[in-house]
Amino acid sequence: MIQELIWREFGVSLSESAVSRMLRRLGLSPQRPLFRAHRQDLEAVRRWRDEEYPTIQKLAKQEDAVTYFGDEAGIRSDHHSGTTWAP
Repeated sequence: MIQELIWREFGVSLSESAVSRMLRRLGLSPQRPLFRAHRQDLEAVRRWRDEEYPTIQKLAKQEDAVTYFGDEAGIRSDHHSGTTWAP
């Protein structure tokens, strides 16, 4: 959860509602996807989820590393990957 990340990074304890209020004050609101990408390759998604990601996760654990996920700069303008906070 975001509260755990805030605690680890900054040593500050915040409740979920406090984080939500702070994001709202920054002009952000929860955004929901409108639809699934129409060219999604379900087999490629399954292969990544079941084969590639576990390998990445195992390596990160061995290295005592943290895995972060970020937005891609080259995505389609109508692609939605999940709910997040945005203006």
